[in-house]
Amino acid sequence: MVEVSAPCGECGKSVCSGDEFCEACGGKVSPELKKALSDRFEASHIDFAGHGKSAQSTIGGLSVLFALGGVAFFFITKSNNGDALAKLTGVGDGELLAQAVAGASTVGELRGALEREPYQILGLNLFLALAMLVLWMWSKRSLLPAIITALGIYVAVIVAGALYEPKSLLQGVIVKVVVILALAKGVRAALASRRLELAR
Repeated sequence: MVEVSAPCGECGKSVCSGDEFCEACGGKVSPELKKALSDRFEASHIDFAGHGKSAQSTIGGLSVLFALGGVAFFFITKSNNGDALAKLTGVGDGELLAQAVAGASTVGELRGALEREPYQILGLNLFLALAMLVLWMWSKRSLLPAIITALGIYVAVIVAGALYEPKSLLQGVIVKVVVILALAKGVRAALASRRLELAR
């Protein structure tokens, strides 16, 4: 529940909104103090109402970022892998690699992995963008479950990627931390919005 208070005019102790008398000294709460408490209560409602929009904006913004980031990373990875593929030109697919690279032991397997990687990155980011878009629409009806689900999906994708390829955990670590912090902030905002609803 949203609670606001102001000092009692008689003893200076806190008087809460809705109080008729000061709990400390028993003095009657003046009309002026009631008005001040009412104004503070309304201001806190307006402040907390902004939290709901903040949480929704976080999910919607992430949907856009994943879509744009996916396209950008697709072209960056395709360009980088194109250089690596150029070095493999003329080498037979059956040739064994000196050491396994990304789980590939032959040139053919490595070539296939390099060709697939940009599309895998694009697919994953577009999946996340679509998931966040769906959650953004859901957040208009159920904000807190939507933002918690968004955080859960993102963390699950990171963990799954790390289990499949441990080195991926460190790739784009700054972006991952920023996204997790943004979602965590969104959860806090949704909780604040929920408290506002309960206070009504």
